[in-house]
Amino acid sequence: MRGRFATSIAVDRALRPAVAAQAASVVGTHVAALALPTVAVLVLHASPVAAATLFALEYGAQAIAAPLLGVVVDRVTDRRRLLVLASAGTAVAVLAVPVAHLAGVLSLPLLYAVAALSGILGGLVTIGVQATVPQLVAPERLVGANAALAGAQSAGQIAGPALAGWLVQTLGGALAMSANAVGQALAALGFAALRPRPVAPSATPAGATRQRPLRDLRDGVAALRGRPVLVRIAVTAAALNLGGSAIGGLYVLYAYRILQVSPWLLGLTFAVNSVAAVVAVLTAGRVVARLGHTRVVPVFAPAAGAALMLIPLASVTPPVVTLICYEAVFGYCATVWLIASVSLQQSLVPARLLGRVLALSRSLAVIAVPVGALAAGVLAQVWGVLPALTGFAAVAFLGTVAAVSRTVAAPRADQPEASDQTLP
Repeated sequence: MRGRFATSIAVDRALRPAVAAQAASVVGTHVAALALPTVAVLVLHASPVAAATLFALEYGAQAIAAPLLGVVVDRVTDRRRLLVLASAGTAVAVLAVPVAHLAGVLSLPLLYAVAALSGILGGLVTIGVQATVPQLVAPERLVGANAALAGAQSAGQIAGPALAGWLVQTLGGALAMSANAVGQALAALGFAALRPRPVAPSATPAGATRQRPLRDLRDGVAALRGRPVLVRIAVTAAALNLGGSAIGGLYVLYAYRILQVSPWLLGLTFAVNSVAAVVAVLTAGRVVARLGHTRVVPVFAPAAGAALMLIPLASVTPPVVTLICYEAVFGYCATVWLIASVSLQQSLVPARLLGRVLALSRSLAVIAVPVGALAAGVLAQVWGVLPALTGFAAVAFLGTVAAVSRTVAAPRADQPEASDQTLP
């Protein structure tokens, strides 16, 4: 395993348009993450339930649609065109908000529709990009390629919130949504410049045409179940998302009301997370090359889950120092794990099945986000904030321990290309 994966994150020429598209899309998405609920709350005077519904719709619609999105990704022979259309479709969808605002017909049902549609199309782009990476770079460059994409996402996460705040303050939430449309349009242009190697579609047995979508989905489920490590990766991602989204929903309230942390110090802890993620992007290739997937995938996710326990611990320790330690450990370990786990999925799964396997895994991971966020609010009311934080941190840690229950099978240097092999 050692030496199998390149350690540099120098971006391959074929991957550069995808990296640029990823950065533009993430910046635009962060603008919408602030602008859309701002419109709902300040312009349409949405109730807490209506605001929570807006959040849940985006993730819930994506989770429900993800398995079928994977079928679509695996069916098309030109994934570049699919990514362009999905990004352009997102741009058109989010433009409906400023247009409706200017026309005086803005409504909550429209915001719900935009949230659901942009969530579905965003999921299609994410699955499509991850499935296309093996068509753009050599197998030994997968870790570096995924690190480059994670770096673009980290850059967007740093620039996006600051730009979102300025635009919402200056233009208002509805007009600020135009920036998301611009970001998605730029992403479409970036994807248009991709030149992936074509993927041959799966052969269709005679008489199976009408059952093809369901059969394709069953094939994806069989491929996921055929590799236990892929199931464990999906469960681990869901556990981290469940605990992380639950804690995220209570984090600011906990920091202000219980820990008495000032806004600028809380902002400092957020910055530490971003720095840790960037360091992870720069070092992930070397970490995987030195330790191998057999150690990185099973160890780094539980380490990230354990870091969540530092949040409730901050109530009895120096809070700012403890939260900084949490952000540093979680930001680094979660990012390295994500890069390594996606690279492992791309290495193990044949190209003709990769979209479906990624989509099924993503469906489980994404549905945990609204479930965790909504459950946290309810349990915090019943148990209190600190017990709820402790409980969800424990859920995340114990869930990620599933990743170390058995040894992870790493791709071997003498193993055939994933696109040419079948799963057991």
